[in-house]
Parts: sequence; C-alpha cells; structure tokens
Amino acid sequence: MSDIAAQLAAVQAEYDRLPSGLRQHVERVAAEARDLAARWDLDPARVELAAWGHDLFRAHPPAEQLRLAAECGLPVSDVDRLEPVLLHGPIAAVVLRERFGVTDGEALAAVRDHTLGAAEMPLIAKVILLADKVEPRKRKRDPILRAIRRLARRDLDTALLCWADWKWVEERARGWPSHPAHWDARRRWVAEHHLDRAMPPILPLDPADPDFAPAE
Repeated sequence: MSDIAAQLAAVQAEYDRLPSGLRQHVERVAAEARDLAARWDLDPARVELAAWGHDLFRAHPPAEQLRLAAECGLPVSDVDRLEPVLLHGPIAAVVLRERFGVTDGEALAAVRDHTLGAAEMPLIAKVILLADKVEPRKRKRDPILRAIRRLARRDLDTALLCWADWKWVEERARGWPSHPAHWDARRRWVAEHHLDRAMPPILPLDPADPDFAPAE
C-alpha cells in the first residue's frame, strides 16, 4: 500500500466518529474534486487525500477549535475568535502533517486554505476550495454556485474570483465580518486577473474625489 493510500484510509476512518452529515458532505466534495482533478491533470490520489482531510475538524465545538489552534501554534485573529470554525482547515493541516505523516506541502495547503483562500495557491488548493463550495447540496441551495462550477471546469482562477465576489455579497447581506486573510487573497486575485487580461491596474481611491467613501 502506498503512503498516500495508507494516509487516506486512516483519515477516512476518523469520520466514523464524526457526524454522518459531515461524512456525506466530504464524499460530495471528493467527487467534485475528482472531476476537477481529471480536467486539470492532477494526481487523483493527492486530490482525494486533501478532499478527505479538509473538514476533519469542521464539527468540533468553537471552544475546542480555539484550544486546538493554540496547541498547534496557529495565529488567531479577532475574526477567528468570533467564528472559530474558520480555524478548522489550518488545524487539520497541522494534524495531517504531525499525526498522519502527510508531507505533501501542496495538499496540506489545500486543506489549510479551503475556507478563505490565499494569495498564493497551488492548483490542488484551488480545486479543493472550489469543490467544497460547489458540491451538489450547496449549489442546490444557491444557483449562482452552478455557474461557478461550470466556470471552474475551464478557468479556475476566474472561478475563484467569482466565488470571492459572491462571498462578499453574502457577507454584506448577512452582516458577517470579512476575514482579513480572505481580503488579502481577493486583492491578489483581482490584480492577477487584470494582468492576465492586459487591463490597466486598479488605481487606489483618492480621498479628494467626491465619490470617495471610506469602507465602514
């Protein structure tokens, strides 16, 4: 048995003690990730491992997530303290490395960054994030995710940016805070999108402009 196969079996076994609904979600994400992996010529075993690892700590209570983050030596922002569930990916990445022996840095990055994204993301991380967002139950709940799923099959970077725009609208509509790490990532994605399309750079807002309105 290969190292990845053994690691995958061990991670899958962990879901026996977690809520069945979480396991079903992970199975749906893994199926989406396998589809994208085939379209983007990624190693299916690495993608499968990252897909199963991504939500290993998703069901833990908030206090437990904060405790585990401290144990793992992870930085915890004010937004993380308000929403400790945001820490489940970084926690899982540390545990996969230290307990399960996963040394694939790109797969670990995919697990770590699947909730918020990151300014620099390997291909496998883009696949896992998008697979997590567009799995069947989520796109049934919000039809815009169907369009993002279709787009991901031909342009992962633009699909990420569209997801970030959708996320921004959701956060404003629901009064949720925006995580600084996500906004750092989004700014990079926007800048790269403009460069890729040979568009002029986005100029900073000018406080002297009468249309300038500082963000609240």
